[in-house]
Amino acid sequence: MSPDPPHALRLTFAYRGTQISLVGVERIAMIVPASIDEPADTTTSGYSFALLDANGRAIYRRPLHDPIRIDAEAFSPGKGRPIERVPLSTTEGRFTVLVPDLPHAREFRLSGPTDPLRAHEPAGELLHLDVDSLRRSVGPTPSPGTPPGRRPGG
Repeated sequence: MSPDPPHALRLTFAYRGTQISLVGVERIAMIVPASIDEPADTTTSGYSFALLDANGRAIYRRPLHDPIRIDAEAFSPGKGRPIERVPLSTTEGRFTVLVPDLPHAREFRLSGPTDPLRAHEPAGELLHLDVDSLRRSVGPTPSPGTPPGRRPGG
């Protein structure tokens, strides 16, 4: 086994309405899924994130499947009724993103609709973060089996 296995940064975000903020950073030993090429159509909708190099080029990119929940599955009353999607009364929660800890990564960019209730609209930049700052804010390394967002001894 390699003395220095690949590492990733586990970024945890909180959201309330249209506000998104970083609430946690952990560096973990793991291989992340492969990067997905940037779509040729710049008017795509949906959520995605990217790592950019010093020249602003995407060196890693992945789509995100609806990280901001706006509805929930609900069972309809009565026999034989379908399961329905019901709007949530508040748009609040957390989501986690795993990015490779690439030495030449300089910026993290989160893209998506500016209003979660309008997911079909073209995606725009929601948040960008300096990767070196993320590395400096890494908390203690969690022990194996520690759930995301939990700290050793916490």
